[in-house]
Amino acid sequence: MTMPLVWMFVTLAVTLFIGTPVGLSIAISCMTFLLTNGYPPLDILVQRMVSGANSFTMLAMPLFVFAGSLMMYGSTPRLMKFANMLLRKVPGGLGAASMAACGFFGAVSGSGVASAAAIGSICGPEMIKQGYPKDLTAGLIAAGGTMACIIPPSIIMVVYASTASVSVGDMFLAGVVPGLLTIFALILLNCFMAIRREQKEKKPQMHYTNHEKVSIAADAILPMLMPVFVLFGVFSGFCTATEAAVVAVLYSFILAVFVYRELSFRDFFNAAADSVVTSAVIMLIISAATPFGWILSTQNVPQLFAGWLLGITHEKFLILAFFFLMLLCLGCFMETVCIIILVTPIILPIALSLGMNPVHFGVAMLMNLMVGSLTPPLSVNLFTSCRVLGMKYDEAFPRTLYVIAVVAVMAAVTMICPLLSSGVVNLFK
Repeated sequence: MTMPLVWMFVTLAVTLFIGTPVGLSIAISCMTFLLTNGYPPLDILVQRMVSGANSFTMLAMPLFVFAGSLMMYGSTPRLMKFANMLLRKVPGGLGAASMAACGFFGAVSGSGVASAAAIGSICGPEMIKQGYPKDLTAGLIAAGGTMACIIPPSIIMVVYASTASVSVGDMFLAGVVPGLLTIFALILLNCFMAIRREQKEKKPQMHYTNHEKVSIAADAILPMLMPVFVLFGVFSGFCTATEAAVVAVLYSFILAVFVYRELSFRDFFNAAADSVVTSAVIMLIISAATPFGWILSTQNVPQLFAGWLLGITHEKFLILAFFFLMLLCLGCFMETVCIIILVTPIILPIALSLGMNPVHFGVAMLMNLMVGSLTPPLSVNLFTSCRVLGMKYDEAFPRTLYVIAVVAVMAAVTMICPLLSSGVVNLFK
């Protein structure tokens, strides 16, 4: 490795360590390489950043963010009622309903933090009131929020698809089974914990008349149709992922304004402003990562890393285990979008050389990074759930460790079982 590359990685590590925003850290490290290398001129940095943001596929990301913000008005309580009605007789029924609601909301928001905040603010206080331990409540809500990374339509999947040059539609379809299995595993954990502690819920058993069941199910139909429309439009070829994102925005706007009538002008302005800020932060990182990836490619860093790794072992299982641990460690310190953009150009070629499908590897990678969003010190989703519940971060342990273990096991299963992801894509095609 040349000295300019060494200086680039040192600069990136130092700037991240001192708390510089990730997008600026990447851009500064690229400038360091260009200055120490002597060529090409610094103008190439701006050109590459502009080309990185100029992507029709990436336009889907801010649109899905905006659609998710609009769906918070009117849809979330209805999804929660529907999930609670379905799972009310399950041991720890409210926790199980919360996990199901996280899956529903993840499908309409695409944002893990938004899911944790929305479902946590509705279900969290009620779970604690009914006797759920605070640490288990925080862990379950945080883990449920991470489902937005894998349940389509996912913002993170759009980022990976753009970085790895794979189909957004294939990524959406490949994430369905691993996401549902992870939700089911979390529900099983919640039921086991409820039985083990012999929880006595303080609320009276909920009973619904047939009319109420029909009414609650009918109210939940319209919000649940949004991901159906998106997936059908993409897989049928009727529209691209970006055009489907436009449909999602229009549909969520119609529900919030004309159907549920819960979106005021002030709420619309706030939702739009929050979406712009969120999208701008992600796009800055993506733009800065484009020249970073170009430098890695021109300096043959992926080939050097592959040669080093394959020089140690050629065993596929050991290499996958190394990737698993590496992503797990990175997830503890960096945001998911940053890791995907920085790491994918380096490790994806190695995965392809091992015969892995890029779609399957992408889903396994996202599942792995979901664990990182729960583990300290970063643990964005866990911080969000703790803030919503009004509790300190250290109060989220030790039971959150059980939740992290379940998600980690499901991530490992997804990585070693390609049929769970790419097998579904091949079946539908």
